[in-house]
Amino acid sequence: MRAVLATLLLGLISHPARAEAPPPELYALTETLPPLSYEENGVPKGFANELLQMMLRDSGLRAVREIKPWSRALREAQQTPNTLLYLTVRTPERETWFKWIGPALPLPIELFRLDGPHPAPFASLEDARRSKVAVAKDTPGQKMLEDLGFKDNQNLVLTNDEAQSARLLYARRVAFSAGVALFQRYAARQQGQDPERLESVQTLDDRTQFYFALQKDSHPEYAARLQTALDKIKQDGRYAALLKRYHHP
Repeated sequence: MRAVLATLLLGLISHPARAEAPPPELYALTETLPPLSYEENGVPKGFANELLQMMLRDSGLRAVREIKPWSRALREAQQTPNTLLYLTVRTPERETWFKWIGPALPLPIELFRLDGPHPAPFASLEDARRSKVAVAKDTPGQKMLEDLGFKDNQNLVLTNDEAQSARLLYARRVAFSAGVALFQRYAARQQGQDPERLESVQTLDDRTQFYFALQKDSHPEYAARLQTALDKIKQDGRYAALLKRYHHP
């Protein structure tokens, strides 16, 4: 019996209980928006995920990342402290909802039509108002168009994301789409369409900047650490190299 106990004690000494890793400081939410963010075999991919990974490594913070539909991610990110939403446009309406880290990416919002033998007529926004425009719901593009007099179920078709907007445009179910060229051209390519046919007819906003957005009641130190990490990444050349790899102009 003593021999058995001695063996058990020796085993405990030789293999001490492993200390459990501390829980992640951040819950990071994004949407499926290639090439910014998407999942491949369960692994987060895309520009935003690569940039966030660099920032986490440099800041010493840890995060659980999850992809959700945009409207749901936006709602949860407003309500739960230490939740990071990435990437999203910083607008006056959203200013007080979050602590802002960035800017992370400049992306103008534009109005597009299909180039080709019979393009939709466009001389001014009045032509678009007489047609149908696809735009992803709960985005700055939707707000801009509504401020310009466009209305849902009349001349505005709200979609789930930029990929669906591009799909409707190429299928000619709408005459125009509004959004970001980087997203819609990527979506067109993935759908087997020619992205060069996507023609910008008007810039709705050329000052649009995408940010990381941390819920306003989050630990104040986290925002500062992430901002410091992002600034360092921009200064040492890693940011420029990442932009180049994703074909950002």
